[in-house]
Amino acid sequence: MRLAVFVAVMILANQAEAAEVVLGRSGSENVFVWNDSDAHSEAIKLVDAGVHRTNPMLLMRLLACIVPTGTRAIITDAGFASHTILITSGDDSGCRGVIAMEDVSR
Repeated sequence: MRLAVFVAVMILANQAEAAEVVLGRSGSENVFVWNDSDAHSEAIKLVDAGVHRTNPMLLMRLLACIVPTGTRAIITDAGFASHTILITSGDDSGCRGVIAMEDVSR
């Protein structure tokens, strides 16, 4: 009986975590989906250093996809500063990667 209750709780917890969300932040037309957490961290450092202005191709290799604001996704792993997602709508449906936490519309 305890095992059945445990399994039911785990299924409900996983369903709650995998809720579909809408991507985008105010004033932005696109959302950048990075290959993984390391790529996201590296991109932040490159942008902070201004590299995106002089050599944007260094950032492009870190991207899984770029989706328009309003795209739907499932958060597969919620983090503190970023989330791992799966795009569920639009031309990039199926794209997986990491986004900044602020890129989830509220």
